[in-house]
Amino acid sequence: MIEGDTLNKRVLFETWLEAHRDAAATLAFAGEPIDRRRVLARLTSLAGQQRDDGYVYVLLERRPNEETPAYIGRATSPARRWMQHLTGLAAGTGSYARWRTRLLREGHDTTRFDLELLVVGQTHLQFPPLPGFPTTIGAVEYQLVNLAADAYPLRLLNDEGQGR
Repeated sequence: MIEGDTLNKRVLFETWLEAHRDAAATLAFAGEPIDRRRVLARLTSLAGQQRDDGYVYVLLERRPNEETPAYIGRATSPARRWMQHLTGLAAGTGSYARWRTRLLREGHDTTRFDLELLVVGQTHLQFPPLPGFPTTIGAVEYQLVNLAADAYPLRLLNDEGQGR
């Protein structure tokens, strides 16, 4: 059971996600390989609909009992940034070794869970994840990273530190 402060942070995180669901794209369904061309086309379309100078993005895993944030970042070009991430994931070296272990089935290039990516442009941010905080892309990324780190048991893939 989730308690107190952890539950409050999870509610803030999930409330922000739900308000921005119209900016989501499925990357792959469980058991499928990630089709890079299809993913990049979806990201280009999402960014094109919003036409912003900066974006925050949240990679989500749909695990059996909950949706779990896996990676939170920002980019001026989500398609270009995710091309780098997908290239790194395919290679599976460096920090992307952790990506492969977490996102892909062992010894395969198919996903363990459904993967979804939220891509929200600066002018499409409806409110900050933490009430009263700024809504710049960098501030929203920071708030989401901190909420996810405190509200979910799995550490984010962009958390290079030890612990969790």
